Amino acid sequence: MNRFTHFLKSTLILLALAATAPLLQAQDKFPSKPVTIIVAFGAGGSGDILARTIAIPLGETLGQSVIVENRAGGQAVPGTLYVARAPADGYTILEYTSTLAINQVLHPNLPYDLLRDFTPLSYSFEAPLVLLTPGISPNRKLPDLVAYAKSKPGGISFGHGGSGSLSHLSGELLKRAMAVDAVSVPYKGNGPAMADLIGGRLDYYFAAEVDSISNVKAGRLNALAITGTDRSPSMPDVPTMVELGYKNFTPSISWGFLVPKATPAPVARQLQDAFAKAIAAPAFQERLRSLGVTSKNSGGADVMAEKVKEEMARWEPVIKAANIRPE
Repeated sequence: MNRFTHFLKSTLILLALAATAPLLQAQDKFPSKPVTIIVAFGAGGSGDILARTIAIPLGETLGQSVIVENRAGGQAVPGTLYVARAPADGYTILEYTSTLAINQVLHPNLPYDLLRDFTPLSYSFEAPLVLLTPGISPNRKLPDLVAYAKSKPGGISFGHGGSGSLSHLSGELLKRAMAVDAVSVPYKGNGPAMADLIGGRLDYYFAAEVDSISNVKAGRLNALAITGTDRSPSMPDVPTMVELGYKNFTPSISWGFLVPKATPAPVARQLQDAFAKAIAAPAFQERLRSLGVTSKNSGGADVMAEKVKEEMARWEPVIKAANIRPE
């Protein structure tokens, strides 16, 4: 009887395992539900545009919908923290931008660390910044702006999207390169700053090409220079800062993607491969060119980690020299 009971129990266990095997396999399959990309900024900005642009081919590659969710405010700290604390299952992805590396320097007591608490997936995009003046301004070339600034000590102004933002640091960098005084005017985001620039209430401003190209083409803004090492195909008549004699003035804005640190390695690799495939698609590459953005997916995760360190090293001296404090 004992032998029969043991045989019966063993048979039942095997039958139960056989019945649940397909369910376990389905649960193990990634992704089995929509994936979310968190953008730590408001809708309509360059990062939001790029996240929504890549969501479609990324979803096609993964075989699941990819949702873009904006968690704006707090200089991108709350949105970044949200992903750091999210389940490490691959379903919540953080869009990296240069501001996140700047925050590591600007905020000494962040509740997370980009290099410690995240796994990089892809260093995906890069774009130069464009030095802009209002379309109604007579300062249509960089020498015009320099001469105007020198004639009005402390009287010109530049706008930016908040203390420590890339537009802020680039504006401070130009102020020092021109050897002039300029008043820093903070805004709650790049959108309001751009509106005041168009209205002539600011003298200059740095923005990503993707954020400025439509207004430049419409004549609402003047593009004086770009910070890339080469001229942009979208703005071939606009010289680089290097061409104009500012040899080390080459800041750019970068974007990439990260997941929480404990994300399983196979899931992270699958996401890395999916980003690489989505970015390499010819239609997507054409869309990037139209936005003035370059794809930088080569090297993937390793390049993304090095980019974070590089941007921290680039901006730390500027933050210290200008005595910039978090808001």
